[in-house]
Amino acid sequence: MEATNNWYESIDREIDSLKDKMTKKDYKLYELDLLLRVAKRVTSFSSDCEYCQGHRNDISNLVTDLGNLPKMTEEEVAGYGRTFRSILRHLNKHHGLHRSVPNPLIPLGIALVIPLIYFVIADQIIDRWTEEHIGIGIIGILIFIIPMIIAIVFGIIRLIRKPI
Repeated sequence: MEATNNWYESIDREIDSLKDKMTKKDYKLYELDLLLRVAKRVTSFSSDCEYCQGHRNDISNLVTDLGNLPKMTEEEVAGYGRTFRSILRHLNKHHGLHRSVPNPLIPLGIALVIPLIYFVIADQIIDRWTEEHIGIGIIGILIFIIPMIIAIVFGIIRLIRKPI
């Protein structure tokens, strides 16, 4: 277990040093924050999972490759992406982990604010509405309810998933 912790700590140090050397664009492009979280998860599963033990070597190689980023060819960059996606697929398929998702309350908030704005605008012109306008208003309300329901469902699904 101690060797596992030392491995993760060395990966953490290497990624920190890469952060200082890379541009922000490259740091985000190669998803180093996610790579660090993946390394932590692989560390926790490596005692029970032989694939995760192998992925430790893959992660070490990915971090080493990123140290040589200016010299990397397109083929090597593509290989980085394939290896990284392979590790993510394994964590998803065998350990039920998914990439972190944005706060699920954001789409819910948007879905609730849009109808409120609609009602405020509608309230200002309600005196001028005719029966024809009321039908259009009901259709508009229904159009806003559907995204709200979808946002609530996706928010609940995101809360249920285990992030990496």
